Amino acid sequence: MPVPRYFPRRRSGVASRARTLGVLTAVLVVTSMAAVAAAAATRTLLTGKATVNGKSKAVVVDSHGLTLYTLSSESARHLKCASTRCFTAWPPYKVSAAAKLTTTPSVKGRIGRLHRVSDRFYQVTLNGHPLYTFVGDARKKGSGKGQGITAFGGTWHTVSP
Repeated sequence: MPVPRYFPRRRSGVASRARTLGVLTAVLVVTSMAAVAAAAATRTLLTGKATVNGKSKAVVVDSHGLTLYTLSSESARHLKCASTRCFTAWPPYKVSAAAKLTTTPSVKGRIGRLHRVSDRFYQVTLNGHPLYTFVGDARKKGSGKGQGITAFGGTWHTVSP
Protein backbone atom coordinates (compact mmCIF):
# COMPACT_ATOMS: atom_id res chain seq x y z
CA MET A 1 0.00 0.00 0.00
CA PRO A 2 1.33 3.46 -0.86
CA VAL A 3 2.10 5.83 2.00
CA PRO A 4 -0.29 8.82 1.98
CA ARG A 5 1.29 12.19 1.39
CA TYR A 6 0.47 14.84 3.98
CA PHE A 7 2.71 17.48 2.57
CA PRO A 8 2.54 18.83 -0.95
CA ARG A 9 5.37 17.97 -3.28
CA ARG A 10 8.06 20.55 -3.73
CA ARG A 11 8.04 22.34 -7.01
CA SER A 12 11.02 22.42 -9.21
CA GLY A 13 13.66 24.94 -8.15
CA VAL A 14 13.13 27.33 -11.07
CA ALA A 15 9.32 27.48 -10.74
CA SER A 16 9.51 27.93 -6.97
CA ARG A 17 12.05 30.73 -7.23
CA ALA A 18 10.03 32.49 -9.93
CA ARG A 19 6.88 32.40 -7.81
CA THR A 20 8.74 33.67 -4.73
CA LEU A 21 10.27 36.48 -6.79
CA GLY A 22 6.81 37.42 -8.12
CA VAL A 23 5.34 37.58 -4.61
CA LEU A 24 8.26 39.66 -3.31
CA THR A 25 7.94 42.06 -6.25
CA ALA A 26 4.22 42.50 -5.57
CA VAL A 27 4.89 43.21 -1.89
CA LEU A 28 7.54 45.80 -2.77
CA VAL A 29 5.24 47.54 -5.26
CA VAL A 30 2.38 47.76 -2.74
CA THR A 31 4.73 48.96 0.03
CA SER A 32 6.23 51.62 -2.26
CA MET A 33 2.80 52.88 -3.29
CA ALA A 34 1.73 53.14 0.36
CA ALA A 35 4.91 55.08 1.22
CA VAL A 36 4.32 57.54 -1.63
CA ALA A 37 0.69 58.00 -0.59
CA ALA A 38 1.71 58.63 3.02
CA ALA A 39 4.44 61.08 2.01
CA ALA A 40 2.05 63.03 -0.20
CA ALA A 41 -0.77 63.15 2.36
CA THR A 42 -2.96 66.24 2.37
CA ARG A 43 -3.04 68.39 5.50
CA THR A 44 -5.98 70.76 5.72
CA LEU A 45 -6.55 73.61 8.14
CA LEU A 46 -10.19 73.71 9.19
CA THR A 47 -12.47 75.87 11.30
CA GLY A 48 -13.69 74.37 14.54
CA LYS A 49 -15.04 75.43 17.93
CA ALA A 50 -13.05 75.53 21.14
CA THR A 51 -13.80 76.56 24.69
CA VAL A 52 -11.49 79.51 25.29
CA ASN A 53 -11.63 81.27 28.66
CA GLY A 54 -15.01 79.65 29.33
CA LYS A 55 -16.60 80.74 26.03
CA SER A 56 -17.12 78.92 22.74
CA LYS A 57 -14.98 80.49 20.02
CA ALA A 58 -14.31 79.75 16.33
CA VAL A 59 -10.68 78.64 15.94
CA VAL A 60 -8.44 77.06 13.34
CA VAL A 61 -7.90 73.33 13.94
CA ASP A 62 -5.71 70.66 12.40
CA SER A 63 -7.01 67.66 10.46
CA HIS A 64 -7.66 65.85 13.77
CA GLY A 65 -9.74 68.73 15.16
CA LEU A 66 -7.08 69.92 17.61
CA THR A 67 -6.86 73.64 18.34
CA LEU A 68 -3.87 75.39 16.77
CA TYR A 69 -1.85 78.17 18.39
CA THR A 70 0.73 80.80 17.47
CA LEU A 71 3.29 82.52 19.68
CA SER A 72 3.11 86.33 19.64
CA SER A 73 5.86 88.06 17.70
CA GLU A 74 7.17 84.75 16.34
CA SER A 75 7.54 84.28 12.61
CA ALA A 76 9.27 81.85 10.30
CA ARG A 77 12.24 84.27 10.28
CA HIS A 78 12.26 84.94 14.03
CA LEU A 79 11.66 81.67 15.91
CA LYS A 80 11.14 81.77 19.66
CA CYS A 81 9.90 78.24 20.28
CA ALA A 82 13.00 76.31 19.26
CA SER A 83 13.91 74.12 22.23
CA THR A 84 12.97 70.61 23.25
CA ARG A 85 11.34 72.09 26.35
CA CYS A 86 9.11 74.33 24.23
CA PHE A 87 8.28 71.53 21.78
CA THR A 88 7.27 69.30 24.71
CA ALA A 89 4.62 71.79 25.90
CA TRP A 90 3.77 73.16 22.45
CA PRO A 91 4.19 70.39 19.83
CA PRO A 92 4.74 71.84 16.35
CA TYR A 93 2.17 70.96 13.70
CA LYS A 94 4.53 68.82 11.61
CA VAL A 95 4.19 67.64 8.02
CA SER A 96 6.34 65.85 5.49
CA ALA A 97 8.21 67.75 2.81
CA ALA A 98 5.82 66.33 0.18
CA ALA A 99 2.53 66.89 2.03
CA LYS A 100 -0.11 68.86 0.15
CA LEU A 101 -1.27 71.80 2.29
CA THR A 102 -4.78 73.21 1.95
CA THR A 103 -7.29 75.31 3.87
CA THR A 104 -11.05 75.34 3.88
CA PRO A 105 -12.65 78.54 2.52
CA SER A 106 -13.46 79.66 6.08
CA VAL A 107 -9.75 79.83 7.00
CA LYS A 108 -8.29 83.08 5.73
CA GLY A 109 -4.60 83.42 5.00
CA ARG A 110 -1.67 81.81 3.25
CA ILE A 111 -0.70 78.31 4.36
CA GLY A 112 2.95 77.36 4.13
CA ARG A 113 5.69 75.05 5.29
CA LEU A 114 8.69 75.99 7.45
CA HIS A 115 11.78 73.78 7.24
CA ARG A 116 13.28 73.52 10.71
CA VAL A 117 16.72 72.48 9.50
CA SER A 118 18.41 72.00 12.89
CA ASP A 119 15.41 70.07 14.26
CA ARG A 120 14.95 68.07 11.03
CA PHE A 121 11.24 68.54 10.41
CA TYR A 122 8.75 70.66 8.49
CA GLN A 123 6.12 72.74 10.28
CA VAL A 124 2.88 74.20 8.94
CA THR A 125 2.60 77.99 8.97
CA LEU A 126 -0.35 80.32 8.47
CA ASN A 127 0.49 83.82 7.22
CA GLY A 128 4.14 83.12 8.06
CA HIS A 129 3.46 82.14 11.68
CA PRO A 130 4.42 78.62 12.81
CA LEU A 131 1.49 76.57 14.16
CA TYR A 132 1.48 74.47 17.33
CA THR A 133 -0.89 72.37 19.43
CA PHE A 134 -0.87 72.52 23.26
CA VAL A 135 -0.15 69.54 25.51
CA GLY A 136 -2.56 70.99 28.12
CA ASP A 137 -5.45 70.40 25.71
CA ALA A 138 -4.81 66.66 26.25
CA ARG A 139 -5.46 66.00 22.53
CA LYS A 140 -9.14 66.83 23.13
CA LYS A 141 -11.15 68.40 20.33
CA GLY A 142 -12.71 71.68 21.39
CA SER A 143 -10.15 72.51 24.07
CA GLY A 144 -8.46 75.93 24.04
CA LYS A 145 -6.62 75.93 27.38
CA GLY A 146 -3.43 77.40 25.91
CA GLN A 147 -4.97 80.81 25.14
CA GLY A 148 -3.15 83.65 26.91
CA ILE A 149 -0.30 81.61 28.42
CA THR A 150 2.92 83.61 28.55
CA ALA A 151 5.95 81.40 27.97
CA PHE A 152 8.98 81.07 25.71
CA GLY A 153 9.29 84.75 24.95
CA GLY A 154 5.72 85.57 24.09
CA THR A 155 2.02 84.97 24.62
CA TRP A 156 0.22 82.00 23.08
CA HIS A 157 -2.99 82.59 21.12
CA THR A 158 -5.53 80.37 19.45
CA VAL A 159 -5.62 80.99 15.72
CA SER A 160 -8.73 82.80 14.51
CA PRO A 161 -10.13 81.80 11.14
